Amino acid sequence: MRAPRDVLKHVCVEIAERRRKCHRDKSHSISKGEKCLVVVDGSFGGSKNYCTQCAGPILSAVAAKHQKLVQELAG
Repeated sequence: MRAPRDVLKHVCVEIAERRRKCHRDKSHSISKGEKCLVVVDGSFGGSKNYCTQCAGPILSAVAAKHQKLVQELAG
């Protein structure tokens, strides 16, 4: 049996190797050594960084969408 496809392969948590700006709120900065959520755009290879404060609501929305999809497939 084949392994399930990883549809979140372009999303990960990284530790910043240098200072980064949060894509959701430009006034937030991500310091070197701090964890951040990284979303890679597969079409052109760029990425968007999100601080831990902004990543929470993003991941909550993803979890809600995931749950909705699971319910739609089950029903």
